[in-house]
Amino acid sequence: MIQKVAIIGPIGDFGGRELETGFIAKTLSEDSCEVSVVSTARCTSKSQIFEFIKSEQLQILDELVIKRNLLFRFIAKLAYLRSHRKNPLNFYSSNKFSKKLGYKSSAIKVLNHIVEKADLVIICAQISSAYVKEIVEFAFDKQIPLIIRTSSKISENDIKHKDWLEKVTLFFHHSESNAKRLSFLNNHDYKIIDQCTFKEEEMLEIECPSSFKNILFIGRLSPEKGVVELVNYFKVYGKGLCLNLIGDGPLYNKIATLTQSVDNINLLGYKSQEDIITHFKKNDTIIISSFKESGPLVGLEAMASARLIISTKVGAMSHRLSNTINQFWLDINDPKSLEDVFIKMKGLTEEEIRKIAEKNREVYLLNYRKNTLENLYKKSIFNLLKAKPTV
Repeated sequence: MIQKVAIIGPIGDFGGRELETGFIAKTLSEDSCEVSVVSTARCTSKSQIFEFIKSEQLQILDELVIKRNLLFRFIAKLAYLRSHRKNPLNFYSSNKFSKKLGYKSSAIKVLNHIVEKADLVIICAQISSAYVKEIVEFAFDKQIPLIIRTSSKISENDIKHKDWLEKVTLFFHHSESNAKRLSFLNNHDYKIIDQCTFKEEEMLEIECPSSFKNILFIGRLSPEKGVVELVNYFKVYGKGLCLNLIGDGPLYNKIATLTQSVDNINLLGYKSQEDIITHFKKNDTIIISSFKESGPLVGLEAMASARLIISTKVGAMSHRLSNTINQFWLDINDPKSLEDVFIKMKGLTEEEIRKIAEKNREVYLLNYRKNTLENLYKKSIFNLLKAKPTV
């Protein structure tokens, strides 16, 4: 019997959530599940999720709402024309005027219809994301099992006055540290399922480095990634090294200004997954400067690629590197910590560098291979489907 699974979340074009959601959808689609994905955010044909699923598997909530509601479609059309058709029509659907006329209520009705047709629902989002509470409560009332895949660090604001979290059937967390933030729940059934690299074969073929010179940052150029601080610190302490920055985001112009006259910092902008493989080969070290993360995915890509890693103690990184000899920790609030790490790493011999890199890959192979993660997802999800009550 084919099981229907609905995956819902703010799926955009680029990022770890898009890749991970696509990975879950593909894993289930290949194992007798009919999987549909609904994005509650703006999403275009460029989305990385299409590396895993067919275009017909993805629906965009705003498109569904304006398709079913002529008033909201008319309002969106006016805004669309006023903007000279700058973006797709659905980008203009949830505007201020529509919200005053009850747009959210219409969106919730659409989501409820999707949930009601599913045998199981998976939310890939932050707990504080739009519609999460409403989806959880509706699924609970209909006795439809629901999983939340937490996609970022759970904060204090995320969990204040959220009794409805007790109604979640199962949580997937990247790390125990994130899971502990929900320890106050009476009903906190969870599994620790980390990420994997989706270009695994290519990354596992990359040769280990033998020097420490070229450092690569990959991520969204936004405040929580600590990229402005990283650039400012590197300008002081990065003599003799090169920092390459891959990514786009709201801080792009600011970073461009900060780096325009700095010879050893290169702002490369957005790169495809194929291009990123090339840059992993060119760089011996990956740096993670984030203030908050749940993963991050680039940490596992670095391990699979046998790169050295400099990281803040963010998300799952402490756990991932706990069984390695890669202990180069950055405090993004302390510039001196970067200097100390650089001094330590510059003192490494070629043999020591290779040994650290090889151990990172060894730990990845032991714990984070694609098929390992696929099996963990399948086991947890199919157990819930088997236990689903008959209504």
